[in-house]
Amino acid sequence: MLSSISWNQYITGLITLLLFYYFFIGFKYYRWEILGLIGIRKIESEKILIPADEGIHQFKSVEKPEDYLPKTTLETDISPLVQAFADEVQAFISNAEPNMPKAELLFSLQLIIAKYPALKDADCRGEISTIAFTQINEKFPGFIRETELLSIWT
Repeated sequence: MLSSISWNQYITGLITLLLFYYFFIGFKYYRWEILGLIGIRKIESEKILIPADEGIHQFKSVEKPEDYLPKTTLETDISPLVQAFADEVQAFISNAEPNMPKAELLFSLQLIIAKYPALKDADCRGEISTIAFTQINEKFPGFIRETELLSIWT
């Protein structure tokens, strides 16, 4: 059987098969790289390039590294925390029993303020105490003094 083909036919057939193999692999896996060698580029649907005008650079905003750094506690807006605290105190006071002892009321307010640790160091602690005192005084008039309410912050 080996004597039926010549060496010349064997080498020609082998080279032909290798060329088909490499063309198939190149087409299947490296299509855009091969096309890129001859100047054909693939346009991706996410990247639509519009030539930029030369004058647009004057309108570009300057980025500052400070914009990406975490904000300090002084710059943090705590107004949502104050509002959430006021809402929770109001809900607690509206559901409180009329014969609740003063110590239990103060302890419950301490538990509520413990949920908001950022408010303990806030500059507006006096205003927050006034909000809580006003809400308590509306339901239980004369039940507690504002100086007693300051003990919830400890």
